[in-house]
Amino acid sequence: MNIIIEDFNVKKSLLESNQIIWKKFSKRLKVISLISFLLGIIMYGYLHYILKNEEIDLTVLILCWVVALSTFIRLLKTERIFWNKFKDTTALAFPSNTRKLIITDEGIEGITDNYQSFAKWNILTSFKVYDQYLSITNVMMHTPFFIPIHLMADEEYKSLLFYLRSTKKEIK
Repeated sequence: MNIIIEDFNVKKSLLESNQIIWKKFSKRLKVISLISFLLGIIMYGYLHYILKNEEIDLTVLILCWVVALSTFIRLLKTERIFWNKFKDTTALAFPSNTRKLIITDEGIEGITDNYQSFAKWNILTSFKVYDQYLSITNVMMHTPFFIPIHLMADEEYKSLLFYLRSTKKEIK
């Protein structure tokens, strides 16, 4: 299986793949934010029921809202840090807008103007197919490696998918 993919719009591909990562990651943060907000309301209701004191209730309600608001602010701060890190690493790693991916039986090789990397299949453990990207997870760093599907011929994509389904675990 030798598949050569030439990506002449790397920054767009990286942006799209990182949007996929952020969407998946931010779901967890949004759920945590919502749970803390709901726990704040439940805590307020419980304390209101126990104490029946209007002065304390307002303070407790404000405290619960502050906890929920701080969780939401943390979500926004994490998002800003994520995208700043993406911009910095993209600018450093890809000054030009081209890269070549070579997929062989041994692994995947990425070649850009600045560096050349190779990942063996045995350290790539699972995969998932998104709209236009194939995400393969690296067991060493537990980070996804995205391959743009739309840059492959249909036969190449089907053979790669067959290979992955026969040797790797698919994440649903």
